[in-house]
Amino acid sequence: MIEDDIYRASTQYRYWSYTKESLARIREETNKLASQRVKAAFRRVHAANRSSQNGDNQNGGIENSDGPDAAPVEIETLTVHEELKIVEWHCSKIMDMGEAMNPRIPSHIVATAIQYLRRFYLTNSPMTYHPKQIMMCALYLATKADHFYISLSRFVAEFDNVSEDDVKAPEFLLLQGLRFTLDVRHPMKGLQGGHVEMNVLAEEGRLGSSITKANGSDKRVGIAADRAKKLLATAAQMTDAYFLYTPSQIWLAAVMVADRELVEAYVSAKLDALPLAANDAEAAAANFKKKLMATLSSCAALLESHRSPEDDAAQRKEMRRIGKKLTVCQNPEKMDIVAVARAKAAEKREGGEGSDAEKALKKRKLERERLERDGDVFGPELRDVKT
Repeated sequence: MIEDDIYRASTQYRYWSYTKESLARIREETNKLASQRVKAAFRRVHAANRSSQNGDNQNGGIENSDGPDAAPVEIETLTVHEELKIVEWHCSKIMDMGEAMNPRIPSHIVATAIQYLRRFYLTNSPMTYHPKQIMMCALYLATKADHFYISLSRFVAEFDNVSEDDVKAPEFLLLQGLRFTLDVRHPMKGLQGGHVEMNVLAEEGRLGSSITKANGSDKRVGIAADRAKKLLATAAQMTDAYFLYTPSQIWLAAVMVADRELVEAYVSAKLDALPLAANDAEAAAANFKKKLMATLSSCAALLESHRSPEDDAAQRKEMRRIGKKLTVCQNPEKMDIVAVARAKAAEKREGGEGSDAEKALKKRKLERERLERDGDVFGPELRDVKT
């Protein structure tokens, strides 16, 4: 509990763990860069349209009412807060997709897909790639990563107006955004183990006089674990908990929301069992407990702060406004990921053979030059040898 070396060796800890300040800074930078690129893309599209209109006018076409020299429309881009709201909304849609599928996708795989989406949008903006294009790919990728096999044809058959290309096209883009790290450490397994351990400690009388088997500790621990399980499947996925806290901290915080006294007794029992031999062991243990409880309280507050847009009319109204704004400021050059992927594949096919041939010719030329410079390693030809 003091040093989780296994977790610290994971890609989740090394690549996807942040402080609140560093997380906010990354999102600010992503939003700023995306806003600049979106505005630049609109200027290019406007310039291309203006050139096309000029060509049509020269060929006898009717001039557009806006005029070929009209100034480009200024685009109001999304704020960091609006981007985060859009991403959270589509995370909730992934939950709906997982529940609606037949067979129903297990909750831990849905959670993996949600974390893929949240990780992707740390360094990518919804203005560049609409989450609607990424979320289905994230869910399908999660089924593959967590060994819950569903054929692609069967997967797309569950949705209306969705093709296999819609799911496949963003996959490499998504993998790049994930830094090719597909492992997600969830707190659900920790909760299962903690539930069992709390019951054992209660039976042994190590959780205090108020939490014993005689006082119905099994029922109390079970109720707290059930509520925590729901929080881990909802609030933990919709907030930044995975970025800010470890899996063990998250499940303990979820139990704390349900029963604070139970967590405090559990932490005390675990600390009492540690072999502390130093003279100031009690002071060190007390200081560590204070620090740990502060961290758990912070995480618990984050989990409790989550409110689903489905349950809040004001939030639903706000989401409609943000959705309309996103439609207007969507990058026009990235709107069709399938078309972009096909264009890149076609370009690669057309340039593939030529580039390989050029590489082969260049390699042979370098070999000839090296032989001329260094001489043949097998010596001169026999006819050139004087006897």
